[in-house]
Amino acid sequence: MRVLLLLGLLIVLGVATWLIWERLAAQKASHTLITKYQEISFTQTPQDSTPATPTPAQKEPLSKPKEESLGLPSQLSLSFTFAESPNCEIVQHKYYALCYDEQNEQPRWTVHILEGEKLSKGRLRRTQDFRPDPMVKTGSANLEDYRHSGYDRGHLVPAGDFKWDSVGMSETFFLSNMSPQIHEFNAGIWEEVESIVRQWAKQKKRLVVYTGPILSNPIEYIGKSRIAVPGAFYKAVYWIEAEKSPRAVAFLVPHAPSKRRPLDFLVPVDSVEKLTGIDFFPRLPDSIEKEIERRVDKSFWQETRKKPHR
Repeated sequence: MRVLLLLGLLIVLGVATWLIWERLAAQKASHTLITKYQEISFTQTPQDSTPATPTPAQKEPLSKPKEESLGLPSQLSLSFTFAESPNCEIVQHKYYALCYDEQNEQPRWTVHILEGEKLSKGRLRRTQDFRPDPMVKTGSANLEDYRHSGYDRGHLVPAGDFKWDSVGMSETFFLSNMSPQIHEFNAGIWEEVESIVRQWAKQKKRLVVYTGPILSNPIEYIGKSRIAVPGAFYKAVYWIEAEKSPRAVAFLVPHAPSKRRPLDFLVPVDSVEKLTGIDFFPRLPDSIEKEIERRVDKSFWQETRKKPHR
């Protein structure tokens, strides 16, 4: 009996040692990637607080709304905001769209229109109805893929952005809208980023928000579906309003717990485009798109004083 007990203890000890070794290896890979992204995007991207100004060719009579002069409809439709990227399947739900990457079992990008007035009316609780997405033709990830993985099912389109509508809230729990996230990251710096974007929407009325993972050199893969664990995540945010010059900014956040301020991770949108190969908001006129995506206008994108919440 003692021999069997000792043998059982040795087996348990061996499994525990192997799990610890695996996690340490993953953390080492994550730190390597964090250093890489910091070098590329946090120290070498231009920071310019000069507001974008239209060229003479872009000026229109004052009687004509600015959105029309930009080639934008007076009411933005979701399909009008689709990004462009190769090797993914576009799926459109009622309140957001995504482009699903079957190889990595998650979206390359998601997009939704965030309206501050609706956010202010939101009182719904999270539905927690995580489930596969029946609209993904190749099949999305499933619940078993995340079970015992050590990672959260991290929302890309946040549930907190749809507390005002039960359909929108439920749609955010499709597993096609998830990416594996370290819990301290998901409940920490990433939640703070989401909260700041919601406060911006309340202040600025309407935003177009793109969210997704950085899928080059994943930290590891989880589940039978082999879901890639990203090394970083991004949000690209556009503000469009009639008669006013558009603005755009992005967050690029390494996938690791952080005590830094969310605004420390602001970068120009074009730096995220270079990392991902995605063209955000391609239906903007090229001259305007290039102008607003090459800088961070810090005077426009200010941090709210309110505490983050979901």
